[in-house]
Amino acid sequence: MSQTLGALIADAQEAYVTAAVTYQGASIDQKVQSKPDLDKAASHLAALQAKQLDSATEVDAADEAEMATLRQQVNDAATLQSGLLKLVSILSKFI
Repeated sequence: MSQTLGALIADAQEAYVTAAVTYQGASIDQKVQSKPDLDKAASHLAALQAKQLDSATEVDAADEAEMATLRQQVNDAATLQSGLLKLVSILSKFI
């Protein structure tokens, strides 16, 4: 399970970095709307990384696939907000 959790965290980190880059190029309106979710995603990601040290979280292949799909979605500024909400939702399951 730890390898799967590690893969989920790696995909989440990549999705977060992509979202942060997309955020930088977004309009001011998109930034205002997306900033709270971007911050929440960062917080959830950090909590999940800390929880990985406990080895108490189980992740299955479907969770990993869901994160991989999400990572592809946050590449577009138009889907930034929905992508961030989905990232927070997925990470919330494990913290």
